[in-house]
Amino acid sequence: MSENKVTLEVLEPRGVLENAHREGLSNPRLTDLNGKTLALMSIHVDNLFQFGSELFFNILEEELLKRYPDIKFYRCKSFGSPSAVVNADEIAAKCDAWVEGVKDAITQGKRDVGVFMERAGKPGVSICSDVLLRSKSALQDLNGMPAVRLTTVPATAYCAAKRNEEQMRKVVEGCVDDLIAKLTAPLTDEEKRSYEREYDYGPKTFTGANYSEAYEKWLEYCSENYLNDGLPVVPPTREAVEWMLTGTSYPRDRLIGYMYPKRGAATVEKIAIASVMAGAKPEWLPVIITIIETITDPNFNQFHIVNEILPAIFISGPIIEELGICNKIGYLAPGHRINSTIGRAVLICMTAIGWRDMTIYSSPGGPGRPAAYANIFVPENQEENPWESWAEQNGYAPDESIITVCEWTSQTRGPAEVMSNDDFEERLAAVSAMFSRKSDIFRTFGMPEDGDSIRHMLVLHPALARQMADAGFTKRSLIQYFYDRNVIDYDSMTQEQRDDLIAELKKEKAEANKKMFALTPEDVKPGLHMEPFNRPEHVLVFVAGSGAGNTAMYQTVFGSSATHAEDVKEPRPYMTKVIHGATLSRYGK
Repeated sequence: MSENKVTLEVLEPRGVLENAHREGLSNPRLTDLNGKTLALMSIHVDNLFQFGSELFFNILEEELLKRYPDIKFYRCKSFGSPSAVVNADEIAAKCDAWVEGVKDAITQGKRDVGVFMERAGKPGVSICSDVLLRSKSALQDLNGMPAVRLTTVPATAYCAAKRNEEQMRKVVEGCVDDLIAKLTAPLTDEEKRSYEREYDYGPKTFTGANYSEAYEKWLEYCSENYLNDGLPVVPPTREAVEWMLTGTSYPRDRLIGYMYPKRGAATVEKIAIASVMAGAKPEWLPVIITIIETITDPNFNQFHIVNEILPAIFISGPIIEELGICNKIGYLAPGHRINSTIGRAVLICMTAIGWRDMTIYSSPGGPGRPAAYANIFVPENQEENPWESWAEQNGYAPDESIITVCEWTSQTRGPAEVMSNDDFEERLAAVSAMFSRKSDIFRTFGMPEDGDSIRHMLVLHPALARQMADAGFTKRSLIQYFYDRNVIDYDSMTQEQRDDLIAELKKEKAEANKKMFALTPEDVKPGLHMEPFNRPEHVLVFVAGSGAGNTAMYQTVFGSSATHAEDVKEPRPYMTKVIHGATLSRYGK
């Protein structure tokens, strides 16, 4: 019977870590909290405290004072937000120890506050909800110090108590003993240990009585090690990977970039392995490589798209038609192998090469997004585009094809050709409204005074684009129209416009519009200036789909390549790369 067994040998999908060193803790813990100053660092988004942290810390102060009458407190904001300035040394100079929290759902910042505070010389504890324990631990590991101490609160109890002092007191009472113990217990030898993270990057074998059994063992390995997206994947055997590599002229060991969250090395071979797993063909590999090159660019905020925020991937140029990428009916839907596979390959690169555990890096606290399975992959319909292509608009030659990527935090469906009897003016107004202060993105985050980090990605179906062109709009004049219709500038408004805005805001206030970022009647005064964006280059106008299709808008207030984005040194409107290295197609060479 043994000679009938089947063995699958697969190449390892994991990307080699850029830095495998892990640092242990070294700051002695406090022996007593009495007479000491404890920094309480509230997690916040930009300049706002995260709702609930303040109430939690207010009660924590009371509970600690009961036990340590001479304890002192220094209240400050956490610097874990992507746009925050790291001031660990400043905080460390004002305290003997620190407590940071309460992290309940926010995961987009890649900076772990606890690691920075320990390196600044002060011991402490981070607090998170129990469902985020693995996510928080992974963030500490990403920052090179996995032993930073953590304590948890029950997620449901904490979130339900955010508006109820009596309930929050129970939450604090339930964790205060553990918190004190974490602040005062001496370090263990394991916590002090620094080490190199080891991993076997060699091929793996899976043997079964038949192919189905060996294949099932491979799938179980992927699931147990978070290498896939939860769906079956093709085994990347040597033969399959060699076949995939025939699609590119790049050497297999060429480094394309490092992938978050763990910063695994995305070589051409590793991308080919992920592409095999996703079910790709060699002709498609150069497109996938270019997408990975785009999102791993040092000036792209890649860590944002590792979390709930997803990438919007746009492709423009003649390679679309040559490869047969669907850019008309159903280009975002299941059924088109090439579209789905390219998007899925990007996700598997994230999970395998970047060591992304989808059970913690997807939507902590939320249901997740089904779009993550194959991402948002938008191919331009240049055949029915009344304007120049996106590639030509950006100065690329007619035979060049490009990939453009940006994150998106809001997706809105706009006017559709079917199921609508609206005339052109009504459709134009509906599209314009997606840039207004009432749009989904601004109702959530607020329209800023300076829209430099805002990105709008408008995807028009061909019929509406044709109508706009027939009405005399160029892409540039269309973008200017949207700006003029939606900027709020007191100095340039007529008195009638000011009065109308005040009346509108009073009505909203009377209807108990309690949006966090709502504009109030009192704000309408000299100096008021709010804009949907501040440069035309920050608005991408794309044509995709069929004549009877839908318009869609993808928006972000962060901008994965803007000054607001973490680590971005050279901001740009969008991150764009040219497809190169193709061997099996005419375009993309």
